[in-house]
Amino acid sequence: MSNKSEKFYFLEDGGEMGELMRKKDWSKTLIGLPETWPQSLRTTMSIMLNSPFPMFLFWGEKLKCFYNDAYRPSLGMNGKHPFILGMSGKEAWPEIWDDISPLLGVVIEKGESIWRENQLIPIFRNGQIEDVYWTFSYSPVKDESGNIAGVLTVCTDNTEAVKAVNSLRESERRFREMADQSPIWIWITDAEVNVQYANKELLNYIGIENSSDFTGQVWKDVVHPNDIELVFSGFADAVQNLSEIALEFRIKNASTSNYEWFKVMAAPKFEEGRLVGFIGTGMNIEQQKSFAEHLKSEVEIRTRELADSNIKLESMNKELQAFAYISSHDLQEPLRKIQMFAEVLMEREYDNLSKTGKVKFEKIQSAANRMQSLINDLLAYSRADTEKRVFEVIDLKNVIDEVENDLGEELAKKQGKVEVLSSCKIEVVPFQFRQLIYNLLSNSIKYSKLDVPPVIKIMGEVIDGLESNDKLLIAGKSYTKITITDNGIGFDKQFSEKIFEVFQRLHSKQEYVGTGIGLAIVKKIVQNHNGFISANGESGKGAVFQIIIPSSQLGTS
Repeated sequence: MSNKSEKFYFLEDGGEMGELMRKKDWSKTLIGLPETWPQSLRTTMSIMLNSPFPMFLFWGEKLKCFYNDAYRPSLGMNGKHPFILGMSGKEAWPEIWDDISPLLGVVIEKGESIWRENQLIPIFRNGQIEDVYWTFSYSPVKDESGNIAGVLTVCTDNTEAVKAVNSLRESERRFREMADQSPIWIWITDAEVNVQYANKELLNYIGIENSSDFTGQVWKDVVHPNDIELVFSGFADAVQNLSEIALEFRIKNASTSNYEWFKVMAAPKFEEGRLVGFIGTGMNIEQQKSFAEHLKSEVEIRTRELADSNIKLESMNKELQAFAYISSHDLQEPLRKIQMFAEVLMEREYDNLSKTGKVKFEKIQSAANRMQSLINDLLAYSRADTEKRVFEVIDLKNVIDEVENDLGEELAKKQGKVEVLSSCKIEVVPFQFRQLIYNLLSNSIKYSKLDVPPVIKIMGEVIDGLESNDKLLIAGKSYTKITITDNGIGFDKQFSEKIFEVFQRLHSKQEYVGTGIGLAIVKKIVQNHNGFISANGESGKGAVFQIIIPSSQLGTS
């Protein structure tokens, strides 16, 4: 060995701190050159520098500071390293000297070792004072004379671990605080479904004070006898299948001794793939259950009422069919005789009648004709519901042409005309739709202005439900829209809905002949085609009727 190696052998292989010690000019310090250091210091220094465990040494009367590479990270950056090397403890640690000086004094004066675990000792590091938790021991180091010459600190910086534990405890505290304020039950079990935690709401409800009192027997005491098997089998299945729990059962209220319905749910907890328990909730569903039972009872009552209504409806339908038969046969036969005899009298005895008699016979004829029209309209209205519907695809213009031909005499008398602006294919029940068009065009002719020839414009087009502002239409579904506009006397907007009601008349029968059923038949036919009809008008400025029906009737019934 060279002289240099002989002087500093105890500082060799010391890593960063060994190199710093070798390079430091110790002649300028009170501890002196390393070759003058006592053997006890050299030996302690050699052990410390080569130890992988964090160590710090206070040496001599001034408690000079030494530390190894393993301790170095505890000092952080922009802190005490490396200038405290060889510095007195009081100068090196002014921020904690009042805390550690008494401990060092006990070791030096009494020779006793000290142990502290997770002790909070803030130090200056990383440019600021930081809270640092240490687990450390202070042990005396004796010199060659057997006197205590220093204190060896073996320590671990447990700051991150302590903070993690504290964070976990705080999180648990907040969880329990939140859980205890919750109006629903919150509970945690182990893997055998033994309750480890239950919040206040649960404990208060079943009448126990602590979670530790919550044994398996508690379930037997509080669960309704008819439900206990459901509870035990449900929990057992969850443990066996590592699955969630979702049960509804009755539990006794400790305050009232009444059983109330609860919905209990839980999810399994796993650690490293192993089931460690369940975390669950419980919600009182007594009101929902009561409401459900009440609703069930109401549904049963309404179902019976509906069944009774259906029976009555069937009876009414039979009566309606009987009425239709009577109207079409029994009523019309005497009516035809009245009309026939009145006509014969008017032809053969007209000249023999007085002026008053002639007027009365004319009124008889008029009343009989109105009666005939009313019977025909009532039959048409009845058949709109009862007749079988067979849909066919036809051209709108063809229907209009047929109706226009039927109304040719009325149009000619008033010099009116029908204009088809556009046409399209429609899927309808042909004879019903022909009746619809007939009634609407007949109305437009009937309610035309006295001095203005009626002009009726009809436009047919295919639209998408998305294009319409009507909320009743379905976006993406195709519809046929038929618009019929006339230049007649119109009507006030307040009657837009009423004009489709049965026997609804806006004018007296002296002014305009009619039964008040025509537009009701129109609406009924539109409904039979799963469509909608609307009317808009203005007095003296005509009317607009708009019909919208699905382009295809498949799946709309």
